[in-house]
Amino acid sequence: MSLIEALPDVASASDFTLLEGLYQLTVTGHTSDWEFERLNNAVYERLMSTYSSAEVGSVHAVHSLVD
Repeated sequence: MSLIEALPDVASASDFTLLEGLYQLTVTGHTSDWEFERLNNAVYERLMSTYSSAEVGSVHAVHSLVD
């Protein structure tokens, strides 16, 4: 049974579960499958909804830590 079959509704899945599923599909090389696409889109939408309103100043602070 695939992770998506275990989680038919990605909208109600936890962030950890979505990331774990995405990771498992990547490790096994299933990045061309519809399951990967569905999880990838769900993770991307959550990231955008979480960080789209973040202040630019905080981004500069994080960016400076990376440099």
